[in-house]
Amino acid sequence: MSLRGAIGRARKRVEEQGDYIASMEIRTRYTLIDPILQALGWNLDDPSLVQIEYPTTLGANPSRIEYALLSNEEPVVLVEAKRLPEEHVRDYKAIREAQQPWLKEAMEKFRRGEEIPDRPDKDDMWSSLTWDQQNQLWEYVEQAELRSGYAVLTNGSEWRISEIAKESSGRKYLDTVNILKDSLSRCRKVLGVLRRGRWK
Repeated sequence: MSLRGAIGRARKRVEEQGDYIASMEIRTRYTLIDPILQALGWNLDDPSLVQIEYPTTLGANPSRIEYALLSNEEPVVLVEAKRLPEEHVRDYKAIREAQQPWLKEAMEKFRRGEEIPDRPDKDDMWSSLTWDQQNQLWEYVEQAELRSGYAVLTNGSEWRISEIAKESSGRKYLDTVNILKDSLSRCRKVLGVLRRGRWK
C-alpha cells in the first residue's frame, strides 16, 4: 500500500473506530503505526529489518523501545509509540462534521464559478506528546548508542521526528506532522525521511 493510502486508511479508522483504538497502545500500534511503517517500506515480519520491543539496555529488566528499524543489522530509526489520545479522536470527528457542510457549499460554488469559502479552522487539535515522553525517547537513543539516524515519537496521529547527529549525543529536531490534521502532501513529505529506501 502507498503512504498516501495508509494515511487515508488511518484517518478512516480513527473516524470509524477511534474510541476503540484510543483505549490501548497496542491497538494504536496495530491499526495506525504499523501500516504507515509498512507503507514506508519497512517489512514488520522481517526481523533483519524491524525489531519489535528492541532492548536498549541489558540486564534483568532491560528498557525496550517499540520499534528499531535496521539497516545492515544496525538501528537507523528508533520509534517510541504511545496510545492514540482520546482528544485527537474527538477533535478529528468534530472537524470532519464541521467540514461536511463546507464541502457541500464549496462544490456548489465551484460548479457555479463562485468564490469558494475558507475551510473551517483545523488548528484546534493540540499536541498530546509530552516532554517527559520525548526525554524518555532520548534516553533510549543514548542507551542504544545510536549515533546517526532518526528518533521518532508517535501516538499514531502525531509524528515527531528528530535526526540523530553523527557527533556523540547530538540531536536535531526536524519536524512534527499530524496525519489527522495536516494535508496528505505535507504528511508524505515529513514522513518521507523515514523511507527504507534511504538506507538500501
